[in-house]
Amino acid sequence: MFKTFHGNKKPYIIRLVLAVICFSIAIIAFLTNIKPAAIIMSFNLGPALSKLFVDFSIITLIIVVFNLAAAFLFGRFYCSVFCPFGILQDFIGWIFRRKSGKTKNFHYIRYTIFAFCLAAMITGTTAVLRVFDPYSNFGNILTGFVDIKHLTVYVWLPLLIITSLVLWKNRIFCTTICPVGTLLGIFSKYGYNKLYISKDICKGCGQCEKECPAGAIDSKQKTLDNERCTRCLRCVAKCPGKGILFGHIKEEVKFEPSRRSFITAGIAAAAAIAVLAKGKDIAKNIVENFKKRPICPPGAGSVDEFTQKCTNCGLCVEHCKGKILKKPDAEYETVHIDFSKGKCEFDCKNCSDVCPTGAIKKLSLKEKQNCRIGLVKMDKDTCSKCGLCAHICPKGAIEAKPGQIPVYLPQKCIGCGACMQICPTHSIEIVSINKQTQI
Repeated sequence: MFKTFHGNKKPYIIRLVLAVICFSIAIIAFLTNIKPAAIIMSFNLGPALSKLFVDFSIITLIIVVFNLAAAFLFGRFYCSVFCPFGILQDFIGWIFRRKSGKTKNFHYIRYTIFAFCLAAMITGTTAVLRVFDPYSNFGNILTGFVDIKHLTVYVWLPLLIITSLVLWKNRIFCTTICPVGTLLGIFSKYGYNKLYISKDICKGCGQCEKECPAGAIDSKQKTLDNERCTRCLRCVAKCPGKGILFGHIKEEVKFEPSRRSFITAGIAAAAAIAVLAKGKDIAKNIVENFKKRPICPPGAGSVDEFTQKCTNCGLCVEHCKGKILKKPDAEYETVHIDFSKGKCEFDCKNCSDVCPTGAIKKLSLKEKQNCRIGLVKMDKDTCSKCGLCAHICPKGAIEAKPGQIPVYLPQKCIGCGACMQICPTHSIEIVSINKQTQI
């Protein structure tokens, strides 16, 4: 039996230091152009799960298996060390000096949300995960409050909700709502090593229950729910009698009603997602000719594919060299290109490099430079015949002769927007296409 966490503050301090380091990396990734920090964010379990279904790769599978294996062997340390949204909740709780105490185990809610997210991802959409994904919500909140122009309902509403939940029951989001936490909790519950209260040593003071932000401890029964425990180790640091131990204990795993409810919820979720998907197809056919289609970043594929796969974390927005990628707004429901402020830089593929979910496929620079994301629409009546568009086009898609209206060659155009930016009479517009292609 291991007793690594035998009643001292060192493990808690080490966990806290690691959490600060990981949280700092997340902030750097979202607020700077330091690409390695952004790539590290791909190791977050939420984006990795999404990518596993929408853009499978062996590396992504390894990331998912590693996180789940770690939870099986050591518990949900991911939630208190690596997850930036979890650490944000700890910070909010610390500001308001929030204590928790024992919390009811809302397993029906937890499993139902996870089942809906899983069923949706199986059908090829991250639309449900997008709402609950801790990683994406953290990115939206952070970038929104740093850059005021991003301060939309997608920012303040998640922050308002998570702050209210912390003030109510501290880490209730992680233990009841978060689909990533639910998956880790299952592996932790039936894991090899567990955190537990020694009934022989414990004096029943109740200090651990008061400190537990997950509400996973019942000091009267001297039990600790490893499924909900986020391994913050505050109970270990505060225990005066050194009664909380860590190691392998033999437990009989029974088929519980909670597991049966998970299966039932999964079946119901799958059926509901199928109905919703069919309804969405019908609605799509009705409004297809009336809605304005966004222009997506290179590597997104089609508009519909990108909308289904993107979780709107905003990492690509912050790393866009041309600053033309925009977050969802009232006009578009997903990340999109806005050519009003710039162009898609010809030598940049940052969005492809940093996307953690696979919604933007990895492209080489050559592939990116040949990826058609839009087409030019030219107003010949207002054209000044200056020829600047032809000189600036990196693909030679516009030919111009002195005193004549330039000739546009659509077969060469990638829709980068360079010509639109330089046009003095605003005679050029980049329009959306149904599906991106390599020219």
